[in-house]
Amino acid sequence: MGEKPIFYTESQSRWKSFRWGIRIVLIFLVIGIVAVTISLLRKQALQLPPLKEQTGMFRKVTDNVIAKNDQKEYKRLERIINEARKTRKHEFYLEKKAIPGIIKNYYPVKAGFYVNWDPQSEFSLKHNINKLNMILPEWLFITDSSDEIYDDVDSTAMNFMRKNHVAIVPILSNFFNKKWNGANVHKILASPTRRAAVINNIYRILKKYQFAGINIDFEDLVEKTDANLIAFQRELYKKLHAEGFLVSQDISPFNEDYNVKELGEANDLLFLMAYDQHSPSKAAGPIAAQYWIEAAMDDMFKKVSPQKVVLCIAGYGYNWAEGHEARNSTYQESMADALGNNAPVHFDNQTYNLDFSYYDGEGKLHRVYFTDAVSNYNAIRTAYDNGMAGYALWRLGSEDARLWGFFSRDLSLQGLKKKPFDYHSLEYIKSSFSVDYIGSGEILNIVSSPRPGKIKLEINKAEQAISEENYLEMPSSYVINQTGKKEKMIAFTFDDGPDEDYTPQILDILSKYHVPAAFFVTGINAEQNLPIMQRIYREGHEIGNHTFLHPNIAIISPSRFRAELRATGYIIEGITGHATMLFRPPYDTDITPTNQSAIEPLALARSEGYLTIGSNIDPLDWEIGARPDSILARVMRQNERSIQEDTPHNIILLHDAGGDRSATVAALPHIIEYYKSQGYKFVSIADLLDRKRDDLMPHQTGDFNQYLQTADATVVTASYIANRILSVIFFVALLLSVGKILTVAILACVHRKRTKNQPTTESTELPRMSVIVPAYNEEVTATKTVENLLKSTYPNLEIIFVDDGSKDDTYKNVMAAYGNHPKVSVNTKPNGGKASALNYGIQIATGEILVCIDADTLLKSDAISKMAPYFSDPKVAAVAGNVKVGNRVNLLTNWQSIEYITSQNFDRRAFDILNAIMVIPGAIGAFRRDAIIEVGGFDTDTLAEDCDLTMRLLRKGYVIHSCNEALAFTEAPETMNMLLRQRLRWSFGIMQSFWKHRKMMFKKEHKNMSWILLPHQMIFQLFLPLMSPVVDIIFLVSIFMPKASLLIIFYFAYFVLDLIISLMAFKFDGEKFRFKYIFYLFIQRILYRQLLWYVLMKSYLRAIKGELAAWGILKRTGNTNEPKE
Repeated sequence: MGEKPIFYTESQSRWKSFRWGIRIVLIFLVIGIVAVTISLLRKQALQLPPLKEQTGMFRKVTDNVIAKNDQKEYKRLERIINEARKTRKHEFYLEKKAIPGIIKNYYPVKAGFYVNWDPQSEFSLKHNINKLNMILPEWLFITDSSDEIYDDVDSTAMNFMRKNHVAIVPILSNFFNKKWNGANVHKILASPTRRAAVINNIYRILKKYQFAGINIDFEDLVEKTDANLIAFQRELYKKLHAEGFLVSQDISPFNEDYNVKELGEANDLLFLMAYDQHSPSKAAGPIAAQYWIEAAMDDMFKKVSPQKVVLCIAGYGYNWAEGHEARNSTYQESMADALGNNAPVHFDNQTYNLDFSYYDGEGKLHRVYFTDAVSNYNAIRTAYDNGMAGYALWRLGSEDARLWGFFSRDLSLQGLKKKPFDYHSLEYIKSSFSVDYIGSGEILNIVSSPRPGKIKLEINKAEQAISEENYLEMPSSYVINQTGKKEKMIAFTFDDGPDEDYTPQILDILSKYHVPAAFFVTGINAEQNLPIMQRIYREGHEIGNHTFLHPNIAIISPSRFRAELRATGYIIEGITGHATMLFRPPYDTDITPTNQSAIEPLALARSEGYLTIGSNIDPLDWEIGARPDSILARVMRQNERSIQEDTPHNIILLHDAGGDRSATVAALPHIIEYYKSQGYKFVSIADLLDRKRDDLMPHQTGDFNQYLQTADATVVTASYIANRILSVIFFVALLLSVGKILTVAILACVHRKRTKNQPTTESTELPRMSVIVPAYNEEVTATKTVENLLKSTYPNLEIIFVDDGSKDDTYKNVMAAYGNHPKVSVNTKPNGGKASALNYGIQIATGEILVCIDADTLLKSDAISKMAPYFSDPKVAAVAGNVKVGNRVNLLTNWQSIEYITSQNFDRRAFDILNAIMVIPGAIGAFRRDAIIEVGGFDTDTLAEDCDLTMRLLRKGYVIHSCNEALAFTEAPETMNMLLRQRLRWSFGIMQSFWKHRKMMFKKEHKNMSWILLPHQMIFQLFLPLMSPVVDIIFLVSIFMPKASLLIIFYFAYFVLDLIISLMAFKFDGEKFRFKYIFYLFIQRILYRQLLWYVLMKSYLRAIKGELAAWGILKRTGNTNEPKE
């Protein structure tokens, strides 16, 4: 018998030493975390060297040239307005008419036109959709020659609109293949059959996408009469209106092609396109003069109620260059042109439009007319005064953003009295996000960023209109210096690396040809390939920042992007001792980004001290299936085209990671040879800037910077080493696990074949068997267990019940029920633990064979009879029964049932062949009495007395078998708390047993124990479970890392193998495998690993502390079912 529990100590020195060790580790960990945190929060001290600016942007500035208004046209329109108002005496504007039909659902309309082709449209939509109740996306088109409707629905935008509960009313336009297609529209309108076909197609699309209605926008028509258009609109209205769809149509002002009165009856809404007063093909002039808008309204209101008319307002402008048609100009572009050319902006208080003029670099006069928020405000006020159905902005993305401050407000006189508008809010212009470029080259340096502007307004309080506007400070926009254009120079760049397979091969080729290069690395790859990073720098190449995880920087938050940059920057600095100023955005090497979503990250990178490195030579070597010859051909083709177009072509983009890059490696020598044959000089990025590598990759100076760099270098190195160690652990754990389950499966098959001819014993040879039942606080199950034992078919049997000083009525209940039974001996003793209770029972037992079971276990009636024959062999000291969960009442007990079948029982079959069964289960185990006495009985120095006894029997050279036909049904814990307590006892007890017998490991004698049992125990029960969270974390993290597919395949292949072995285990155990067990098994394997880790950690801590551990109490429910005979 043992003297004191294994690991127990009264001294605190072991625990104190452990805690100090943990503290030291935590101190270093905190230092590392602080260093990393400072690095992420603190911008690197990067100072860009002066770059040679190429100032081709600056243009000759002239006095502002303002076109005089056409006084004749103005007076004619003014006369129309005055006559209309005189006739109506303003009553028409103020009368409260019933809002017609379906318009009630959208009144008042506050709409915006959306287009797919401008990213700014999406930007505006996402930021301002809460100000809108209707979107008119340009998604449907009449084709050149058929009745089919071309569907260009942007599903992402559509889902966003739906999520925000706005009405989606797509435009059906006849603008197709870059022109207005009036001819095919004429054919459709003229044919009743084709009209019907188009209408049916419209209906089908509206139903398919669940749109709210349709907006017809047919322009540049060639109709001689309006009869066909009216017929089409009536037929469409009849078809759609009956189904609850909104029908609307766009109408150009003063256009006699439209019979507004008739069309008004065939539409729910008419959209008055009150813009393009001066179109691009006409002479320069206002886009939508206020008097012109009002005249257009009055002209329309003669024929249709204003409550059916939506005013379309202009949010754009035109830039007329002398001798050319005008080009479209958004508000932002107009501001950029004015600022870039020092042209003062003029507000015309007759038109409420703005204009300026300038000469370009070629001496051509430009006249720019555009609208802004003030123009829009006055137009919307007019719409309210005229009782219109609402207003719509053409178009989202081109507008002056100030208009969103009032777009959703009630701007009627009555509404403004109730809630006055703060006009001062319009005196501040948010930054302009348009872009201007100077110089030429593929290296981008943002030299100017957006800034706000200031405006002075004059208000007509009586009319609640803005009568004057003066731009005091012009808002600035992005100005990007493009540089690096050189004749006959080429710089090689490689993205996404480093990669342990391809980057060294590329470095070998570059070294052979003496070609410098720049490697744009991701932080995750750099940290994992520290030696390769050191080689890149050591061999004279440049290293650039390609973010940490290679995200699409256009869609991530600025804080995330900043963290990506800083993390990678400090990794590069930590490895090489040098920072970097070179940055390349993932997924985009465009050297002329134009939209805000692409430029904002570049501006942020610039604020962090980075130059953006683009590339005009991109052979798309990353494409799946790319071949070396196709990569070379693309390089040659793009280079020749750039020469012809005189565009920069000094930087070539290739990839050394992110997939199979063997084609890139194979193509690289040929690409180098091509450029050599063309007379190119191979240069670095620094050479293109007339600088040295150290200018772009400086060594940090200053004490704090050097300390931080040292700390970062230490963290990076430690992280690299830890990553390598953990990777080894992961694959070793995977290989060991696979090896184990395959070995166990093979041995279990052998065992099954052998046990078909299991030993038998004649009735005259039956030895006396004593069943010992130790119990502690088992009042719920104890009586039932004894009753079950009395049903045993084994004739020569006695039952010894030992109460180990229970605090409940365990002893009382059993004594009352079976105290006088001739086969039952009911005993009690002071509490001393399960081992002492078993030893007590051994002392009074009379049988040659002792069967030990738990007090919550029910045996099948023939279980004892099945085990008895094994003892005919005198070498056999013990036989393990087959334990099953008898209370499968919830998910937790079902998981334990799977564990018993697939792990404990299946493993026992296998280790039976090797005579290396680790534990005879306490629920059912038979022992030769003489053997137990020989080894000294059950020791009390471990909580796993059954495991310890099994190991001591093996050390004496005995044989231990497993009898899988001897079934015992035990009560498994039904709550997580009870399960944790049980497993903690098991885990700590096994740890004690291992430690007690550790010196036997790898000894020559008893190889079954020293070379199989103990190593298996150490690896699979004490070490690998400790690593399971690490393995799972590595797997989860690796999913988002390069080469994840191989890891995922290994991981799930292991699960499939585990599933197959589990199916075998169920079959061997005579259990039916249900389909739901696949799910149970997958979840059980994952969650059980975490559970066992928690339990094992507590066991280790308990061992280190040297605390006393008791038998413990598990609350019983008595839910174990009687075995079916």
